[in-house]
Amino acid sequence: MRIFQTTVLALVTASVSASSIPNRPIVKPFPKQPSSSFPSSPPRNPHRVCTVSTHHADAGPAILAAARECNHGGTVYFPAGHNYTIATVLDLTFLANIDFAILGNIKFKDDLTYWQAHAFQYAFQSASLFWRFGGRDVNIYGLGTGSIDGKNFLQLVSWATNKTVARPILFGTDGLHGATISGLKLINPPNWFNLILNSSEVIISDMDLSAISNNTSYLPQPSQNSDGWDTYRSSNIVIQNSVIHNTDDCVSFKPNSTNIIVQGLSCTGSHGISVGSLGQYQGETDIIENIYVYNISMSSATDGARIKIWPGVPPGTVGSTIGGGVGRVQNVTYEKYANSNNDQVIALTQCYSTSNATLCALYSSAVVVKNVIFKDFVGVMSKKYDPVAGYLICSTPEVCSNITAQNIHITEPSGKNATFTCTNVDKTNLQINCM
Repeated sequence: MRIFQTTVLALVTASVSASSIPNRPIVKPFPKQPSSSFPSSPPRNPHRVCTVSTHHADAGPAILAAARECNHGGTVYFPAGHNYTIATVLDLTFLANIDFAILGNIKFKDDLTYWQAHAFQYAFQSASLFWRFGGRDVNIYGLGTGSIDGKNFLQLVSWATNKTVARPILFGTDGLHGATISGLKLINPPNWFNLILNSSEVIISDMDLSAISNNTSYLPQPSQNSDGWDTYRSSNIVIQNSVIHNTDDCVSFKPNSTNIIVQGLSCTGSHGISVGSLGQYQGETDIIENIYVYNISMSSATDGARIKIWPGVPPGTVGSTIGGGVGRVQNVTYEKYANSNNDQVIALTQCYSTSNATLCALYSSAVVVKNVIFKDFVGVMSKKYDPVAGYLICSTPEVCSNITAQNIHITEPSGKNATFTCTNVDKTNLQINCM
């Protein structure tokens, strides 16, 4: 016991004055509200502050020690101007009633061999994590100062010739409930920026995500597959008031994401805000429902609002990974979109990853789509598909119903009227020019 206490003191300083710790920000959903209130977080004990030491080549053990020391009522503190390098995996899924004030800068050691062998692995889309947060009543905040930077690992992977090398996700939650994450700068992720996994009642706000480097000699290429947030098996999540510059989905609702609000985002260079892809794996049930996307600025994107669903498979097929999964997408609303230089404003398909419409109709998707609204879209499109501004492609009308598009006011660079490809979809509620 005495040895452990000595180790903790070497890694953590707990004598910081409470007055030197900035106040925890108040983070609340606005303007759209969840259907039920999230739990409140009581103030932390001002006399329980664990400052993470910077005097170590690997900050991982110091962070772990601080989390254990200040769990159940304290604050883990990373002072502004201090740099930390995490060189070993960090499992923080035991948290309860604790804050993390990350005002310093965190990065990960560029040890490709170690991370390939030891990063937390998940079967879904071969996801992996450097570190993960879980527990109840947790607040993680950076006040616009703190940063998490994947540049070291990203630079190493950029030079690797093996494209199958696993790239850990920059920030992840696994089993996090009743939490806020706010005011952090996330930079140059090796893969996705964030994975929200098995979590609920989490508010994410005032984040700054950048996967674009202006220094090509330092970083040979931008981050690839740099989704802003991917939600998976999670419910009652709010993502709001954030800025994202990336090269893939701004937000992606992966299977079994329910009761989620996304609002007040500025997305540049992305693939839009996406449902899916869903139905890829035969034998799996994918559910997306009660999703509200509101007040989005979308620029230089391949798509604005996107729903991606794989088709069905022929009878007798077993173990397919290219469609055949079952499930539903329902009660999804995209409202108030400002579009600038996007290739497509709406992209809905139940024939994802196939160009054969005949086969898609013959083996219709087993993921049913219903009650989807696209509303109040404005802006000027890119020249790429002018005058086609998007598509709504259902495999058959029986599995795709009550799709609404209203107040869609999109301008094409050519001056022609914007058109949409509409296949096997009831046009009754579509106030768009279907071709």
